[in-house]
Amino acid sequence: MADTAPAPNRLLNLAELNRSDFREILSRLDEMTARDDITYLHPGKRWEYPWALERAGLQPGEKVLDAGCGASIFPAYLAERGYRVTACDLEQFPAGLQYLHGEGVDYGRADLTRMPYADDAFDAVFCISVIEHLPREAMDAAMNEFHRILRPGGRILLTTDYYEDASAPLWYEGPGPAFDVDWNVFDRPRLEAVVLNAAGFEVMGDIDLSADWESIRPRMLAFHGYPYTSVGVALVKPPLNR
Repeated sequence: MADTAPAPNRLLNLAELNRSDFREILSRLDEMTARDDITYLHPGKRWEYPWALERAGLQPGEKVLDAGCGASIFPAYLAERGYRVTACDLEQFPAGLQYLHGEGVDYGRADLTRMPYADDAFDAVFCISVIEHLPREAMDAAMNEFHRILRPGGRILLTTDYYEDASAPLWYEGPGPAFDVDWNVFDRPRLEAVVLNAAGFEVMGDIDLSADWESIRPRMLAFHGYPYTSVGVALVKPPLNR
């Protein structure tokens, strides 16, 4: 009997890193980051970026925003693929970032709770492992802003750190000094409150949040030094003619 396809909105699965489409994307991202000493590709995003691209369903020339991107290689990769890319972060971008890869990325500073973009400006927004770094009261404001700047029918591809209990003390235990996790990791209740039930959005497809934490914790510690995993959720702003 054929394997059942995974739910489109799901937890990180390390086995998917061996999928041919994931490997193709990651190979190119690695090639691009190897060309400079500024851009980076965090371990968890090795699953999150391919997952987000799989779910985005982008068409050539669509206008996309990478919200809270830092100096990630992802905006340059999106521009290389022919999309019209804007990238923003609260912090100042490293000098020369926009010239590194010869791609047309419009970089700018922005607070995700008050973004300087017009209503209905984007076809898709990527928010990849960013929202957990906002204060809880700012998360709803950011989701409202994403809704405002997306056109009707536009999609948001959102990932966040995910654990069985958001209130549990968590530590980084990878290479280098250990430190406590002081940002807002998500659990199911927080994901439901902030993302799955965000006003004005609909979840695109089924959701699978089932997890064997006794198995996940040691595998994720070995993968990126943290006991939590990631979750990816795609949302759509319903079209006006619905």
